[in-house]
Amino acid sequence: MSATLTYQEPYRFSAGALAVVVHLAFFSLLYFGVRWQSQPDQEFAVEMWSSLPNAEVAPGPPPAPAAPAPPVKVVAPPPPVKAEIEVREKKSRKVEVKEKPAKKNEAKEKAAAKARQEAERKELEKYDANLEQRRNDVREQARKEANVATQVQVERYQDKIRSKIRSKIIKVADVPENAEVIYKVTLLPGGMLMDDPVLLKSSGIPAYDAAVARAILLAEPLPVPDDVALQKMFRELKLSIRP
Repeated sequence: MSATLTYQEPYRFSAGALAVVVHLAFFSLLYFGVRWQSQPDQEFAVEMWSSLPNAEVAPGPPPAPAAPAPPVKVVAPPPPVKAEIEVREKKSRKVEVKEKPAKKNEAKEKAAAKARQEAERKELEKYDANLEQRRNDVREQARKEANVATQVQVERYQDKIRSKIRSKIIKVADVPENAEVIYKVTLLPGGMLMDDPVLLKSSGIPAYDAAVARAILLAEPLPVPDDVALQKMFRELKLSIRP
């Protein structure tokens, strides 16, 4: 912001009064000095003589010496108010010229600081987004690994269940190796059967289907994992049993 100096003339009235007084004093000195030096006209008496006397004429009294003029008092001129005002105006203009570049520099610095803050904010947002993405990737990878581990555990216990059921099957003659029977079972947390096995797909050999159903009942409690989370996955099972 430019600073403009406003100059007020504090000596305007006093300077005018001083000028009037000086002029009056100077006029008075001139007037009274002239009157002091002027002498009144002297009167002369003229006598007519028919002949000159022999006696010497006594000289008249010498004229009185003129009084010296009083010294003229030199009065200093009033201060150069106008010149001082011009000097101050020039100084004020210099101050304004000096302040304008400072204002421009300050605006540039503010703009640069704002640009830096905006760049830092964007960089921080980008960093946060990348960090959140990495966290999501880690969670997804952990979930996949957990699912893989869980699937491995489920398959391992399913194999244990099928193996135990096969060990309880009474052999039936003339059953091909590719014969398959599927039962649905509902288990309690300890591996006990809640209901009888439900036949979902027959092998085509009723004797083999019946032998597998009896083997499921004889194999309880079926082996289930101790983990509570995994036990929920063994709530209902579809068991595919082959010879």
